[in-house]
Formats: sequence, C-alpha cells, structure tokens
Amino acid sequence: MDFISALTAVIANGLLVVLGLTGNFFIIICNLFFRSSGEKLHMGDMLVSCIAVSTVALDVSLYLFMVLFLLGGMCPNSNLTMQISTFFIIVALSLNSWLITWLCVYYCVKIVNLNNRVFLRLQQNISTVICCCLAGTLPIIFLLGSFPFSAAVVNHSGNSTTQNNSCPPTETMSKDLGQVTVPLFIMQNIVTLVLMMSSCCTIVVFLYGHIRQMQLSSPDISGSSQENIIRLAKKIMVLALLYLTCTIYGTLPAIIQEIKYNKEYVLVLSLMCSVTCLGVSATLIAVNSNLRQKALSCMNGLRGLSDPSVFSTNL
Repeated sequence: MDFISALTAVIANGLLVVLGLTGNFFIIICNLFFRSSGEKLHMGDMLVSCIAVSTVALDVSLYLFMVLFLLGGMCPNSNLTMQISTFFIIVALSLNSWLITWLCVYYCVKIVNLNNRVFLRLQQNISTVICCCLAGTLPIIFLLGSFPFSAAVVNHSGNSTTQNNSCPPTETMSKDLGQVTVPLFIMQNIVTLVLMMSSCCTIVVFLYGHIRQMQLSSPDISGSSQENIIRLAKKIMVLALLYLTCTIYGTLPAIIQEIKYNKEYVLVLSLMCSVTCLGVSATLIAVNSNLRQKALSCMNGLRGLSDPSVFSTNL
C-alpha cells in the first residue's frame, strides 16, 4: 500500500469516525445537559451515556493507532505512544463490552416479571447491583489494558514498518503477564457473551408470551404498547449483534499467539471499529424516544437554517 492509498483510507475512515463521534456526543449532551426540569438520570440512561463515552474512546484511540501505523510507520510496541494507544483500545473495548452486557441485564430484570422473592429483591435494587458489578469489573479491565506492555516483539528491528509494509510478529504469550491477560481477555468475552445472550433470549421469550397474553385477553388492544415492547427488544438484539462484531475482531488477535501486523489488517480492523461505533450510536438514538425526538428536532432546525426562504423571511 503506497502513501496515497494509505492517506485516502485514513481520510475515508476519518469521515466514519466523525459521524460516529457526532452521534455519541449527541447522546452524551442530551442525557447529561438537555433533560427536562426535575427529571432524574435513570440507570438505563446512565449506562447508555457510559456506552457512548467508551465508544468515543474506542473510536478515537483505534483511529489514532491506524494513523500512526499507516502514515507514521510506527509498529505496535515499538514506542510508548503506540503502547498507550493500544492500552486505551483494549480498555475502551472491554469497558464497552461490559457496559452493553449490564445494559442488557438491566433491561432483562426490569422487563421480566417473576413471582420470586429473590428476583423481586433484585428488581428493587437493580441499580445498586449494576453499579457494584461495574466497580468489580474495573480491575479486570485495567489488568487487560496492561497487555501491550507485556507482549514482546520478535526480531524487532526499529520503529518503522518493514519494506513489505508489515511489522515484526508480536508474541502475545511471551511474558508472564501476557500468559495471564490473554486467557483473561478470552474468558471476559465468553462471560459477557453468555450474559448478554441469556438476557436477550429471556427478554424475547417473555415479551413473546406477554404479547400473546395481551392479544388473548384484550383483542382490541392498541398497537402502541406492542410497538414499544418490540422496539425495545430490537434495541437489545441490535446491540447484541454489534457486540458480537466487537468480540470477533477483539478476540481473534488474542487467540492467535503471534500477531503479524500489516497495513491491510490494521485498516480493516479500524474500519470495522468505526462502522460498529457508528452503529452503536445510531441504534441508541433510533430506539430511544427522547433521543429520537431531539435528533429529529435538530435535523429540522438545520434544514430550516439551510432554507433560503426562512432566511429572507427573518430579514
């Protein structure tokens, strides 16, 4: 890949990053600053805002990694800048995975109704439980972030890429810390995947039975309540699919005990991340009624500003 091709790829990927950042910053600003008077920030909204923050960190750090690799000629683990960038990528990816998982668990506990004393106690204190779970996963996340400082470069020959646009292989299990972080990273993805899929399946089964029961008891029931329930189920399933995408491109390099970096691999990795981050922000906005209404209002306002007739009327 020559310099012109690399520069074109960086610019094209940058446009996706800008779109994703716009959506995620819109979510953060609306949830934190543009709320109705007296309206509290619920746990679901807080988790959505945290997902947006971690998505921004993941998108920016991986884009910086790609720019340094494609245009700067810096190999992973070749200097402190690349190691710090990789640290933020792993931390943001892990945090994003746990946040989406706990959001699915939160909605599962809130939606599903069981006549069980333990479940009812959990339903009443779900916000506290989620906060404790997030606090418990933070040490694991920062331990995984130490991975770039534990991986060793095989036959490292300098800070630049080699003549064939690739870097020396990186052994992920060459040091004691790497032998801990790599299996822990794989185990984390398995645990979050099981929790998320279990929550999604429980929600879908419960909602299907609930809708059938409403149709049998009240055949003339309005479709608005059913649409809200189905919209929420779609939100959970889309987030689960996006998480699977993150898991695939985040776990496969760790499973391979020797990573060979080249420009094509890093470019595809960054593009997948940008598309996923854009999909996360679009999903969170589309299925949330408040965010969706505010987004439509902003679009109508921008459309009005661009209309020459409106400008001439104001004059």
